[in-house]
Amino acid sequence: MDTLLTLVSTVKSPETLPQDRQGVVESTEHLTTALAAINDPQTPPELRRELTSVVKQVTSTLRVISDPGAPAEERSMLILVVKRSTSTLPLICAPGTPQELRDKMLAGVKESAFAAEHSADGGESAHSPEGSGAPAPDATVRRALSEKSGSDEITQDKRTPPEERERLVTATQQVSALLKKISDPETSSEERSEATRDLDDRTARMKDQQEQAASAQERPEESLGKAAAVCTSAIFDSTSESALARGLEKLVPPDWEGEGIKDFWKAEEKTDDRLEVLAQLRNNENARGPFEVVPLITELAEIVPHHELFGSMGGSALSCKQTATYLEEKFGITVGTWLS
Repeated sequence: MDTLLTLVSTVKSPETLPQDRQGVVESTEHLTTALAAINDPQTPPELRRELTSVVKQVTSTLRVISDPGAPAEERSMLILVVKRSTSTLPLICAPGTPQELRDKMLAGVKESAFAAEHSADGGESAHSPEGSGAPAPDATVRRALSEKSGSDEITQDKRTPPEERERLVTATQQVSALLKKISDPETSSEERSEATRDLDDRTARMKDQQEQAASAQERPEESLGKAAAVCTSAIFDSTSESALARGLEKLVPPDWEGEGIKDFWKAEEKTDDRLEVLAQLRNNENARGPFEVVPLITELAEIVPHHELFGSMGGSALSCKQTATYLEEKFGITVGTWLS
C-alpha cells in the first residue's frame, strides 16, 4: 500500500499528463478492491494467494511504467493497459463469479502486467533481428497489449452478457499468455518466434470476439452530442498524442497554437453539433476549447479505422458507430470505415 500511495503522490505533479494521472489513480483504486478481499476472512485461501500475487505484480509494473524518464507515449499506453486490466478485479473478487472465469481473468491480469513491465524495461533493439525489417518483440508486445486492453474494458462492463464475457475472456487469456511468453527473458529464441507467429492468429480471433461481445450489450440510444463526446474521449484515452496532434492540427482553437498541445484529454457534450475539448498545453496549463462535431469526428475516423475500434476502445466503440450512423443519416457524411 505504501508503494501505491507513493505512485499516486508522484503523478500529482503538474507535468504529468492528466490521462496518466487518472490511469494510475484508477489502477490504485482497483487494487484496493483486491486488498480488501485479501484482508477479508471470508475470502478462500487460494483466492487470497492469487490476489496477493496479482497485487505484487501490478504494483511492480506500475512502478516501472510510471518512470518519468520513459518515452511519454509508451508510458501512457502501458498505464492505460494496467488501468483496464485491473478494472476486472471487482468482477474477479465478486462472490458470484464462476471459478473458471475467475481463474482465467486472474491469469490475464498477471500475464499482461508482466508483459507490460518487461516490454517497458527492455529496449526494442535488444531482440530485433538485424536487418530483418520485422517489428521488435517489445513493439509487438506493446501493440498487442493495447489491442488486448479493449477486452478488459468489455469484460468488466456489466452490460456484457455472461456467455459473451466467457468467450471473450477465454480468447483474451490465450493472447495474454503468449504475450507473457514473448516478453519473458527466460524464453528461448525458438519459443519466442513460435509464440510471435501464433500471436497474430490469436489476436485476430480476440478482436472478432471483442466486437461480438460489445455489440451484444444492451445500451440506450445516445444523442449525437453524447455519442460523439463518449467516442472522442475514448479515442483521446487510447490514441498516441503524436497521431492526434497530426490529425487534429487544423481544428485546434487559435489561442492553443502558440503554446502547442501536450495532451488531448477528454470531450464534453455542449450541443449536438459542438463539443468542448479539454487539453493540456505544453506549458502544463489546462485549456478548454470548442470543436465542431462533424470535422472532429471525420478526422478521428481517419486516425482510428474500424478494425482498430474495439481493441482501442472496448464498448465505447459503439458510441463511435452510433455517431457515424447519425452523421450519415442526418448529413449524408461517410465517417471513414466506422460503418463497414
